[in-house]
Amino acid sequence: MKLKYNVKSQSLCANCASKIEEAIKELDEINDANLSFMTEKLKLEVNDDADVDHITELCNQIADKLEPGTYFVAK
Repeated sequence: MKLKYNVKSQSLCANCASKIEEAIKELDEINDANLSFMTEKLKLEVNDDADVDHITELCNQIADKLEPGTYFVAK
């Protein structure tokens, strides 16, 4: 299943986006992740049986921890 999010952040840089992407890829439910600093989009490929709300919450926690104030909004 593919999920798409808009990125909301006032201070996200390319380095931080890379760190967030790598941390998200480590989640068990995630098969692939692509966080584009330039387009401010997060694209995920997740297991078909994954809980979308839970994944969104985990991704937001990771983003806020690595770059405070950064979060994702489902498209």
